[in-house]
Amino acid sequence: MKSNFNLNLAFLLVFFTTTSFTLLSGGCSIWLATNGNLSQPQTRVFENCNATWNMGIGAIFGLLGSKATDLLQSDQDSQDSEEE
Repeated sequence: MKSNFNLNLAFLLVFFTTTSFTLLSGGCSIWLATNGNLSQPQTRVFENCNATWNMGIGAIFGLLGSKATDLLQSDQDSQDSEEE
């Protein structure tokens, strides 16, 4: 099962940027959650970081899902060409 699956530079840039922001916001959320009493601005930062973390996780899975579809489609094309 040989695969000619290439990742282009634009996808890698978007993927690693999304992953970086997601990990940064998740780390900030954990750090703020471990603090005791948060002030009103800290609470808003925590809520924004938590929302960014949740959206980032969804975006990462969406990006990976789009590439999985391409991978499965290229495998199906190679199986079709082997049958002919």
